Amino acid sequence: MDSPEPTGTTGPRTTARLAALWTALDEHLRGKALASGLQARHGAFRAALEEVVAVREFVSTPEHILGSDRTKSGEIAEHVHVAIQRAKDLLHQRRPTATFDGVSRTGPVDFIVGETEIQSKYYRGLRESLGGVSYHAGKHEDFATGTGCYIIPNDQYEQLRELRETGTIEGLSARIVRRIERQLESLREDTERSVEELLAPGEARYDEVQLDRVRETIDGRKKGLARENARLKSEVRDEYRASLAGAGKAAAVGAGAGGGLGLAAALWSKYLEGKNVFRGQLTAEDWKEAGVSALAGAGAGAVSGFSVYALTNATRLGAPFAGSLVSALTGVGTLLGQREAGEIDDVEFVDLALLVSAESALTCVAAVAGQTVIPVPLLGAFVGSVAGRLVESALRGGLGEDAEAALLERLRAYEAEAIGALDDSLRAAVREIDASFGRVENLMGAAFDETVNTQMRLAASISIAESTGVPAERILRSAGDVDTFMEG
Repeated sequence: MDSPEPTGTTGPRTTARLAALWTALDEHLRGKALASGLQARHGAFRAALEEVVAVREFVSTPEHILGSDRTKSGEIAEHVHVAIQRAKDLLHQRRPTATFDGVSRTGPVDFIVGETEIQSKYYRGLRESLGGVSYHAGKHEDFATGTGCYIIPNDQYEQLRELRETGTIEGLSARIVRRIERQLESLREDTERSVEELLAPGEARYDEVQLDRVRETIDGRKKGLARENARLKSEVRDEYRASLAGAGKAAAVGAGAGGGLGLAAALWSKYLEGKNVFRGQLTAEDWKEAGVSALAGAGAGAVSGFSVYALTNATRLGAPFAGSLVSALTGVGTLLGQREAGEIDDVEFVDLALLVSAESALTCVAAVAGQTVIPVPLLGAFVGSVAGRLVESALRGGLGEDAEAALLERLRAYEAEAIGALDDSLRAAVREIDASFGRVENLMGAAFDETVNTQMRLAASISIAESTGVPAERILRSAGDVDTFMEG
C-alpha cells in the first residue's frame, strides 16, 4: 500500500507559520521599542544627575554663597529647590520648569517655576518664616498681592497642614499656635489671598539646607532619583514585554488566517464537486458547511497563534522554532485523526509524523545544537532522532494507554536505530536538545486535532498557558472570558 500524502496539514501548518512570522515581527518591534525607551531613560537620568552635580558644586564653595555662615541656608535652599525640581522634570522627560534665568540675585524674586515668581523664606521656626513672608509682602506689595508665591521649609508647611486639619501643632504650645493663626490671618487680610495661594512647601526641611548637612541632603536626593529611575525603567520594560493583549493579537492573526484557509478549502472542495461560488451555485447547506469549515479553521488558528506567542515569550524559544513546533504538532494531530478514521495505519502514521516534524527538528537542531558539527552522512539520523522526540511529545497523554504504548514503542525503536548510528559527540548534542525541548513536553497532545470542538480547543489553550508559565489570573478559561477579552 502506497503511503498517502499527509493531507489536511497544509492549512494548519500555514497558519502556524503565519503566526510565527507575526510573533517574530512583534518580538522584533517590541525589542527595538524597548531599546529605544531604555536609551531615552538613560539620557533622562544622566541629564537629571547633571543638575545634582551643579548644585553640589555650588555648595562646595560656601565663600560665594550670600550671607553669613548662619544665614547662607537661605540661598542654599533656593539652589537645592531649583536643582531638584529641574532634575525631577528631566528624569520624567519634561521640560525643566525651575530657573534662575532673568532673576536678580538680590531682587524680590529668587527664582521662577513655570510662570510663577518664587521668593524663598527659610527660617528656623514656622513663626520666623511667616514673619519673613510678612516683611517681604509689606515691602513688595505687587509681588504678594499678584501671582507671586513664597516657599517655606517643607516640614513647616506640614505644620500648617496639621493646624488646618486639627487646630493644633504637635510640639507647640496653644499660645504659640494662636500667634501663628494671627500671622496667617494678617497675611490673608494684607494680600487678599488664601494661605494655599500664597505659600508652598520647599524641596527641603530647614535643617537639610544647613552648610553641615546640605551635602548629605543632596546625596539623599540623588539616591531618590536613582530609585525613581529604576521604577521608570521597570515601567518601560513592562510596557514592551509580552502581554495577554499580544497573545490575543497573535490568536486573532491565527484565527483570521485559519478561518480564511478553512473557507477557501471548503469553497475549493465545492468547486471540485461542480459548484462555482462565483456563479451562485452553492446551496444554503453548502454555505453552512463552508461556515463550519471556516469556524473550525479559525478556532484551530486561534489556538495556533496563541500557542506560538506563548511558546516564544514564556519559554524564550525563538519564534521560528515555536512556529515550526506548533506546525509539526498540528500536523501530527491531523495524522492522528486520519489514523483513527482508518485512513492510515500505524506504520504510515509514524513515517508521516516524522516527515511533518522534520522541519521542526531541523529548526530545533539549528537553535539548540549550536556549533556542533554534524557530518552530512549522519544528518538524517540526527534529525530523525530529534523528530522522533517531537512526535513522542505530541502523542504522550493524547491517546488511550494501549494505542499510545504501541505507537510510542514503534517511535522509540526508530529513535534507537537512529541514535545507534551517531557517535558520542552527536549523542551528547541529542541529550542537550532533549534538555532544552523538555521545557515544552506534554503541551499539546490532542490539542491541535482538527476534529476537536471549540471547548476542547479552549481546554488545550489553558493547558498550554499553564505549562508555559502564564499567571493563573491572566488565563482565559471560558468562552465568556474570551468574548470579554476580545471586546475589551
